Amino acid sequence: MKFDIIIQAGQSNSEGFGLGPVEKEYIPTEKIWQLDALKRATPLPDRMDIVYLDEPFVLKVAEEREGESGKIGNFGLTFAEEYIKAGRLEEDRAILIIRAGVGGTGFCRKEWGVDSLLYNKLTELVDYALAMDENNRVVAFLWHQGECDSVEKNPPEIFGAQLKEQMLDARAKYGEMPIIAGDFVNDWKSKNLALCQPIITAIRKVLAELGHSAFVETETLLSNDQKMQNGDDIHFCRQSQHILGRRYFEAFKNL
Repeated sequence: MKFDIIIQAGQSNSEGFGLGPVEKEYIPTEKIWQLDALKRATPLPDRMDIVYLDEPFVLKVAEEREGESGKIGNFGLTFAEEYIKAGRLEEDRAILIIRAGVGGTGFCRKEWGVDSLLYNKLTELVDYALAMDENNRVVAFLWHQGECDSVEKNPPEIFGAQLKEQMLDARAKYGEMPIIAGDFVNDWKSKNLALCQPIITAIRKVLAELGHSAFVETETLLSNDQKMQNGDDIHFCRQSQHILGRRYFEAFKNL
């Protein structure tokens, strides 16, 4: 099988923690696959303890994870749906989403960045996917991250340099694919605006400097708390995750 590869990376909103009902269910299809590295991620007071298991990567038809409260939304899936609807996928190909997001991670603790644990695993996943067929190709890099660096007060100029270096390295390895990033959940950001705004500004600046990149607005998208009244104001709810994927694709299409 030949794949158009979509890299999806960042922290928890990229990993996917969206809860609640949706207007339209995501239906798994043989046209959309995912590739995962099995891991154990344990939150500690000052960092995430991340251990990748010595097991083969998992290639399977893409689907929403099942949690205690039901299905968990992920914006990469609706991005892939829109990619197909728009006629971007050739008939003899399928989409492969590289699932590289890990919650509670950032550049400040060196979990992301060139030669970091998470970025190195991301490149292992992409290299593995490309090696499956010489016709496989990377078509987009979907990134959502920055909450961790906001809270930990990573200076925006340092954060921006780290993010830019990582994305330039990815393009050097995999070609000039579009890079799309998005804003935080407004419910949480509005309560922490002084911390968040410098990082969001840095992300916008990096995307402008990279070129062939776009930033997705999220101000109308609800958090889990707004949807489910569960106290989780930092994660997009499941319906918002679905909408976010469509917005990411609109930004991709407009490039």
